[in-house]
Amino acid sequence: MVDLASVKTSTKDLVHWVNPVASGSTLGFVLACLVSICYFSLISVIAYISMTLLIIVLCIKIYSYAMVFMKKADASSDPLVALTNLEVNIPPEKVAEMTGFLVDVANPSIMELRRLFLLENWFDSLKFVLCLWGFTYIGAWFNMMTLIILSWLGLFTLPLLYENNKAAVDEVIGTVNTQMTEIKGKVMSVIPIKDAAKKEE
Repeated sequence: MVDLASVKTSTKDLVHWVNPVASGSTLGFVLACLVSICYFSLISVIAYISMTLLIIVLCIKIYSYAMVFMKKADASSDPLVALTNLEVNIPPEKVAEMTGFLVDVANPSIMELRRLFLLENWFDSLKFVLCLWGFTYIGAWFNMMTLIILSWLGLFTLPLLYENNKAAVDEVIGTVNTQMTEIKGKVMSVIPIKDAAKKEE
C-alpha cells in the first residue's frame, strides 16, 4: 500500500539530493522523456520506452537462464523476483483517500477562483489580473512543453539552492512581503470598500 507520508518524505529526499544516484537518474530519465516528447509524438515515446524496458527484461531473463544453465547460480537468484512479488493492486480505501484529498484541494481552489472573479477583494483580484497578464507574456515566450521541462529542472534545483542560501533568500522574501503589505495598505486606503458598506448599513 502507498502511504502519503512516505511518498512526501521520499519526494523531499529526492529533490534535496539526499541520494544523488536516485535523484540524478530520476531527473535524467524524466527529462529525457520530456525532451523526446518535444520531437516525437507521445504515443511514439511511450512505445519506444516500453520496447526498451521489454528488451532490458529479456536480456536479464536470458542472463539469469544462462547462469542457471551453467550452474553458476541457482533458480532463486533471478533479480526480477522482487518485481514479480511487488503488490500492484490499488486498494479501494486508497482510492477513497485520494478522492477525498482531491476534493479537499479542488473545493477551496474553486471557491478562491470565484472570489477572485467576482471581485470580492479588489486588491487580490488586481494581483490575479497582474498574474494573468504576466502569464500572457510567458505564453508568448514559451510553449507548454518548455514550461514543463523548466518546471522539472526547477523542482530538482530550486529546493537545493534554497537550502544552501536560506538566510539570503528569507531576507529578500521578507523585504518583498513588507513592501507588498505597504502597497496593499495604500491601495485599500484609496478604495475603502468595507467602510462604505458599513456606512450604508
